[in-house]
Amino acid sequence: MRAPLLSPPARLSAWPRQWPDQQALLERQHDRLEQRLLALTSLHQPEAPTWDGGDLLSGDLACRRLLWALRLHLRLEERWLDSRGCLCPAHRAAHRDAARMALEGYGVSSGDRAARLAWLEEIKAWFFAHRDGVDARAYRLAHLASQR
Repeated sequence: MRAPLLSPPARLSAWPRQWPDQQALLERQHDRLEQRLLALTSLHQPEAPTWDGGDLLSGDLACRRLLWALRLHLRLEERWLDSRGCLCPAHRAAHRDAARMALEGYGVSSGDRAARLAWLEEIKAWFFAHRDGVDARAYRLAHLASQR
């Protein structure tokens, strides 16, 4: 397992208060989540080296960290978008549904490499579509709101 999957993100000295800085932090989180998803899907591919017990445990830990990072990101994004009046109920519901799907899929796919790959691919598809769609629109609205 490579270190970037297991290492925590760098600490910020203070939370950003202005939208441009908040957006930059959210985009960095998006980038890290994307990197984790790509690395984990690569790790779970059928042509990847066969797992032994240690790899299975470190892969599971990396998946738990992915869940944690995703949940934290969704909560922070909701908080900041809501504070700017740019979080619609459908966006919040999409986050709730995705978090529930991710947690349930993690439990169902435990110990099954093919099922874990399918779970990761499902999260990856949702995440990329969400980032380029709903998030992009909400971030644009937040940007416009911050210009007033």
